[in-house]
Amino acid sequence: MKNVLVVLMMLICAALRAQDSGEFTVPFSNPAGAMKVIVDIKTGSVKVKGTARKDVLVKYSSEKDEDNDREHDHDRDRDHDGKSNRDGLKKISSGTMNLEASEYQNTVKVTSDNWSAKIEVVVEVPSTINMKIKTYNDGDLDVSNITGTVELINYNGAITATGISGTVIAETYNGDIKIVYDKLTPDTPLSYANYNGDIDLTFPAGLKASFKMKTKQGEIYSGFDAQVQNQILLQRQNPKRVFTKCRLMIG
Repeated sequence: MKNVLVVLMMLICAALRAQDSGEFTVPFSNPAGAMKVIVDIKTGSVKVKGTARKDVLVKYSSEKDEDNDREHDHDRDRDHDGKSNRDGLKKISSGTMNLEASEYQNTVKVTSDNWSAKIEVVVEVPSTINMKIKTYNDGDLDVSNITGTVELINYNGAITATGISGTVIAETYNGDIKIVYDKLTPDTPLSYANYNGDIDLTFPAGLKASFKMKTKQGEIYSGFDAQVQNQILLQRQNPKRVFTKCRLMIG
């Protein structure tokens, strides 16, 4: 009996530890097919640039924490024999940068699971690509020159996307959102959510669309010749919360 096992997989893994900066490329297994890039960074900033290249170029650099450096120097000065001054414990390691990249079935993933070391990542990708970019702490997301579907999530920082000719879904908890569209993909839903900050959207002048917008603490402005449904802002109020809701018809 013959057992035939065929596995078609391309896996490229780069583990980068204790390096201040550098760069590497990750090829797609099928550059002619649909491509996707996923970036997930726990602490730091991510910048993505759409280019004419057919692979993914990742540039990285660590951002040293001055407070941690001062604490390390203070510990070293207090105890030269290797013993820690923290309840008699000995320090055997500290936070270092780590970054991993892999490619499987035309999806490139760039991830860092380190919460203590801040890292800045710059990624150059094919401009016609779909992306999901996420960061959690102490950094911003910046995306430019992309035609495709882009999902951006930032928990503590700003989101900026310019030169977009596709679709952007963006959400942040603490920071501003700014999206500038060159073109829009017809019949595609767009979504933006912000809990503590502004949302600034720029669309092509000939836009025809329907918007649903809501704010709990703030105001809504439009530079388009928009019609508000029923010509009023709908307001609901109870002892616990107040919010304003409206629907705009443009075009």
